[in-house]
Amino acid sequence: MSIIKNTAEKIARKLLAKEVKKLTKHVEFHNMQSAKYIGILFDTNKKENNSIVSNFYTDLKKQGYKISAAGWYEGVEVPQKPINTLDFIYFSESDCNWKGIPQSHDINEFFKQQFDILFILTQSEELTVQYITSLSPASFKVGAKGNNAEYLDFMIELKENASIKELIQDSITYLSEIKKN
Repeated sequence: MSIIKNTAEKIARKLLAKEVKKLTKHVEFHNMQSAKYIGILFDTNKKENNSIVSNFYTDLKKQGYKISAAGWYEGVEVPQKPINTLDFIYFSESDCNWKGIPQSHDINEFFKQQFDILFILTQSEELTVQYITSLSPASFKVGAKGNNAEYLDFMIELKENASIKELIQDSITYLSEIKKN
């Protein structure tokens, strides 16, 4: 990382921390029975993640949930979208400003959605992923214990080198078993 980019990222992270402190977030627990609208933020850098998330998306849709999915690609250009995920939103560094804030209309619309549950299926430390995770107005954010844990409402502890598929399975298992009063 160049000195200029490194300095810009440090400044952007401090600005993000200030925004997070000002945020008054209302956490509302949702399980799989109470949720109606689900968001999925995932990492597309591993090719197999697209098909895993596509299957997850399809299963949730069949169960009657309203779903939106956004895939983060760590690089400048998003590779060609897989055919089975054409209704997903894909974004990369080129879709963000120097502060890591997404600038494309599609990802901004995704980011502003009031999801009942937002599944964070990445442990990326990328500024943009942390920006979306921390400032999303989603009622209940679920993801792996790790890099983005401070922004999550419910954390799943995974074994080292666990796949996104295991994160999905564990999340669904816990959110199906926990009762909401």
